[in-house]
Amino acid sequence: MTNEQDFEPLLQTQQAQLATVIAEGTAIDAKTLAIAATNVAILLFIAQASLAVNRWWEYAFLVPPFLLSLCCNILGLFPKKYLGSSIDLQKHPEYLEMTKDDLFLQLLSDTMYAIEHNDHINARFWHYCEASMAFTAIGTVALFAIL
Repeated sequence: MTNEQDFEPLLQTQQAQLATVIAEGTAIDAKTLAIAATNVAILLFIAQASLAVNRWWEYAFLVPPFLLSLCCNILGLFPKKYLGSSIDLQKHPEYLEMTKDDLFLQLLSDTMYAIEHNDHINARFWHYCEASMAFTAIGTVALFAIL
């Protein structure tokens, strides 16, 4: 009696995880855009408000955090090179010759690699988003201190 394993549910679960990881990247982009919009709004407020700023160093503490935050936003919105679970059969025709079990195992391996790769991309872009939030918070504290 052979003990055949069904790898399809495991592959489907991993592909769902891959979709979740890619969706996390979209959520990071949305947060980064929201912070960028906040920074632009605050910088416009600073430019148009008649703030009682008498010394140059007050502006030196007020504006740069928002500009640094915008730089982090720009870096955080660069295109991401995510990997998917699909295979280019022109480059890898050997997939067509694999047995069903070997194909499932290879696709499972490819999907797990894509998840790990995309997680690293999300982590890097999340650090840009965190830095942007920190700079915005510092700038906001400086703004309230001057007001």
